[in-house]
Amino acid sequence: MAHLACNFHWHFHIDPGQKGSKNMRKPIQLTLVAICLAAVCVAWAAAQSSGSRGGMNALGAPMLGSLDPRVVTDYITVESSAEVRVQPTEIRVVLAVTAEGETAQECQNKVQSAIAAAREQWQTMGMNEDQIVVDFIALLPRYKWEIERQNGVDVAVEKPSGFRMQTNVHLATATEAKAQAAIAVAFEQGITDIIAFDYWSSELDEIKVAARKQAIEAAKAKADLLLGAVFDKSPPAINVLEDTEIRYPESLYDSFERVEGGSINTPSRSNISRISAFRPRNTYYRGLYTDGDVQADNLPMKPEISVVSTVRLYYESPAAAIARAEKAKDREVQSRQRN
Repeated sequence: MAHLACNFHWHFHIDPGQKGSKNMRKPIQLTLVAICLAAVCVAWAAAQSSGSRGGMNALGAPMLGSLDPRVVTDYITVESSAEVRVQPTEIRVVLAVTAEGETAQECQNKVQSAIAAAREQWQTMGMNEDQIVVDFIALLPRYKWEIERQNGVDVAVEKPSGFRMQTNVHLATATEAKAQAAIAVAFEQGITDIIAFDYWSSELDEIKVAARKQAIEAAKAKADLLLGAVFDKSPPAINVLEDTEIRYPESLYDSFERVEGGSINTPSRSNISRISAFRPRNTYYRGLYTDGDVQADNLPMKPEISVVSTVRLYYESPAAAIARAEKAKDREVQSRQRN
């Protein structure tokens, strides 16, 4: 930590016979300057100290909040969570096949021709009919502007110019490699619009059970450690709360725009328009990071399904038993007094 010292030495000589002169104002002005400089030094030193300590606080142990007094006397909660990752057993790729034409039939012929050519190659790859599903989406009219002379005035009139058709194709594959191969076939046929990339696993039910078991065991171990170290007798469990969540890979990607810092100021009277360069967003698979008690063994290097189970155990507070005993004693005394 840096230390900063500010020393001020002031020497004043005032002629007693010159009251009200300019010399009387000099000590006051100098004193104000001294106060301001001292304040700057204190603020600078405080900022340096705060910066050093602030960094340690940000990277140090988490701060625990205080409990409501009623909660303290009623129950104790112990919470744990566990994450289990599972590899997808099935991947769905959704492609949009679009075509434009002067008539609806022309659009349909183009779409069907592209799908038929791609389907033949997909089947050559070993994909079955039930792994290729065609889903018609919409047929929408197109419009264009034409200049017409109406009542002696040129006007722009919007008129129909054709149609645009969209049909989606759903492809089911077992691995990432087969999904990429199916996309490459689509690109060869001019099908380049990828709508979705979804993941699924047939083992999710078993994985959810495994995640719950790990969360419960972690919560019980934490309760044994904490309650056993504080109380002579472990308090009884009175309730349990559980929640299991499935996080699919599409929700675990992170996107950001890489823009260099800084700015350029131009004169306010400049008539030159500035057009910024296109900056595409960067996207990568970040994966799931939690503060759970049971975490995955390795980094999230590839798209996987994360199953997170959280368990909260409720224990009776020893203060609640004492309060019940006191209330029972008070009722007994009141009953004797009435009798």
